[in-house]
Amino acid sequence: MDYQEIDEAELEKQKKAKIEYRTKKNRSTIFMILASLFEIVETLLLMLGLFLLMSLILFKCFDPQSATVRVLFEVFSVLIFIGSMVGGFLIYKAVVSLVIRKFNLQDKLLDDVLQHYVKQSKEDEEKKLKR
Repeated sequence: MDYQEIDEAELEKQKKAKIEYRTKKNRSTIFMILASLFEIVETLLLMLGLFLLMSLILFKCFDPQSATVRVLFEVFSVLIFIGSMVGGFLIYKAVVSLVIRKFNLQDKLLDDVLQHYVKQSKEDEEKKLKR
């Protein structure tokens, strides 16, 4: 075996590694875009549902012309907005983590993306530190 064969084999190996990295990067980018769109839509739907539920309860239980309804509507609007943002984020993280596990996307996405969504076991973290 001469050095030229070794160099060609090494170059071919590096080329495959670069292609695999680019593929993972592209998949990760598409996944992040779709996950972000899901979060936006899901948060807006949660917010809309809670606003409709609040309006229904307030206007059925109280006189719509009273000052009490106006104050309650303002207070609950702020609470629903903040609650929807937090709840939407928690639901988003749980759903995306479930999708990653269910469709076995661990080997198709970059490690940075996986660390953001999926909690890793201590064994996996130790293996990565050893590398």
